Amino acid sequence: MHLPSKQSDQLNNLAIKCRALTEVLITELEPSGDAFTLDKSADIFAALPPTQLLLVTDGQISCRANNKLQALFEAGDLLGLARSLNLPEGIYGCDAPVTLMPYDRDDLVAHVNQNEKLQKNWAYYLLALTSFYRQALAQEMRSEYQPTAGFMHFRSGETIIQQGTMADRVYTLLEGTADALCDGVKVGEIHADEIFGALAVFTRQERIASVVASSDCTVLAVRKEEFIDLIDHQPQICVSLIEEMAAKINQLNTQLLHLSAKVS
Repeated sequence: MHLPSKQSDQLNNLAIKCRALTEVLITELEPSGDAFTLDKSADIFAALPPTQLLLVTDGQISCRANNKLQALFEAGDLLGLARSLNLPEGIYGCDAPVTLMPYDRDDLVAHVNQNEKLQKNWAYYLLALTSFYRQALAQEMRSEYQPTAGFMHFRSGETIIQQGTMADRVYTLLEGTADALCDGVKVGEIHADEIFGALAVFTRQERIASVVASSDCTVLAVRKEEFIDLIDHQPQICVSLIEEMAAKINQLNTQLLHLSAKVS
């Protein structure tokens, strides 16, 4: 998989890792049918069941949302996972012959659950896939919104986001590291290329935590309106954002529960 525009070496490496992990996951998994070839299709999943996954074995598949090309997929890429989980995803199609091998999501999950090593590889695959889309979004933000987005610099110890303030921007950490603090207690870390500050933008609530630079940082700040517009044009990237925000919420809740237990 790769973006229609030139992508970074880090994104290339993540795509290669995803293909390698896919091969490991399906090596001993029986396909749900015979391989088939499509000469041309506007929506390859249109007549397929909801749990259908497709492995590209030859040719190239495009993914579009709102008539805009989002990504391209080639041999070794597994398609349809987000769709099978009822998560937002673009429409897959092809303009030239492509060969696909069908797999069933439930068969894959059962296959993974039977092998502890595969469970770890499955976790690595999801992490690599999430990281790919997260960094793809960061790259898209840099290229599409650079004229109006603001590049900001913070020294170690300076506050990037203040808890309790209203959210008007979403941030991408370009260089350095930062800590997320809730009521002065560290609840997480932010690293280069990570997007942060999006939760309050979506919920339209006050910031639930502060973000403080733990080293000298360079940050890209995008206005709320521009970020929402970007998401409208990149719906498949919502998957990684939702997963990331859910993980942060769970992490924060765990931290608070531990603190409460110590107090009581």
